[in-house]
Amino acid sequence: MRSTRFIALALTAAALFALGGATASAKRAPAGAPDTYVAYWDSVGSQAFTAAALSPAEGHTIFAYVAIAVYDSVMAIEGGYEPFAVDADAPAGASAQAAVAAAAHRILENYLPGQELTIIDPAYTASLATIPDGPGKTSGMALGEAVANLLIAERSDDGFRAPTPPYVPPDPPIPGVWIPTAATPPIGPYLGDMRPFALKSADQFRPNGPPPLDSRKWANEYNEVKEIGSSTSTTRTPEQTVAARFWGEAPVQQARGSFRKFVLDHELDAAGASRFMAMVSVTYADGLIACFDAKYHYLFWRPITAIRAGDTDGNDATVGDPTWTTLLPGTPNHPEYPSAHSCITPAAGLVIARFLGSPEIDFTIPSLTGLGDRHFMRASDLEYDVANARIWGGIHFRSAVADGAEIAKKTANHVLAHRFKSSNQ
Repeated sequence: MRSTRFIALALTAAALFALGGATASAKRAPAGAPDTYVAYWDSVGSQAFTAAALSPAEGHTIFAYVAIAVYDSVMAIEGGYEPFAVDADAPAGASAQAAVAAAAHRILENYLPGQELTIIDPAYTASLATIPDGPGKTSGMALGEAVANLLIAERSDDGFRAPTPPYVPPDPPIPGVWIPTAATPPIGPYLGDMRPFALKSADQFRPNGPPPLDSRKWANEYNEVKEIGSSTSTTRTPEQTVAARFWGEAPVQQARGSFRKFVLDHELDAAGASRFMAMVSVTYADGLIACFDAKYHYLFWRPITAIRAGDTDGNDATVGDPTWTTLLPGTPNHPEYPSAHSCITPAAGLVIARFLGSPEIDFTIPSLTGLGDRHFMRASDLEYDVANARIWGGIHFRSAVADGAEIAKKTANHVLAHRFKSSNQ
């Protein structure tokens, strides 16, 4: 597999790039003033993504492109760490804020072109208006745009949104095999064929698969969701219902809001903010790539299908209920195993712990629908909450969330160890 690491060799009139530019800068500059540009452009991206009405599979990938371009642009100016993909050398005095705006703007207009005139371009004009005119602003803008263009070119053949053969569900249905839960095309079938950002391959951490339908483990998982994940469950507590609904909110917008809150609450400077966003965004994108590789490899059925057809699975301990419905409406239209939320969300806790150098992550995820923010002190608390919530919501079985969490942790550890080493490593 071709690596995403490369050195920019193109030279501009402003001498923006030089061989060996910002690689492994010897020292990290002292922390600067709290930055708002990284968070602002993440917010712009969220607005544009929401307006485009794309799938979470597309969203997490696009935000990885944005975060990498922004991070590499800031590293060219601030130094301190190796860039992720584009090794650039910025002229003295280049504005990091202008570079952030230009890099994010260029990525967003490339991947969300339908939102350019209404959201992305107006935000760019407003953002640049807050930066004093002069050579620093001009060179920063040129740097950010050039870095973004090089990243776009390098990732042009990575498989994002590549056409795939249409999925044809078995007819008649086969017990255990996924049946789409919506009339729209399945979500993210191309992801498993994508070139990851940091993993060696999409199947690097592929799990062993869901339990056999004739096993006791399957019966236990089936009956757990049937009871507690039902829309009419009498055993699910009010707090579990709130948790299920919370984690049923729009996942990309929810995640990005929590990352922006982390950046702003910790008053990170441009280098810190861009580095954190790159760490978590790359981890999420690669976790999702690994997750969807497994999803379309195993093609396991959703609880809404399995429980209504429970009498067909050959297991005497699974009694079917043709009228069963989930607590959360609108089961996601992709295979059940493993859980996508579990494949990425627990990774946020590991990234934050590594970034802060502390097991206490003190991480708050705001609600998008007025359900109340959820706060987590440790990564294990975050993992527990999101995993169980997917069962309480009736859309996942226990193996899917457990094995998904393993993908999240393995992906995070790999990304952090191989691509975001500290400056003294």
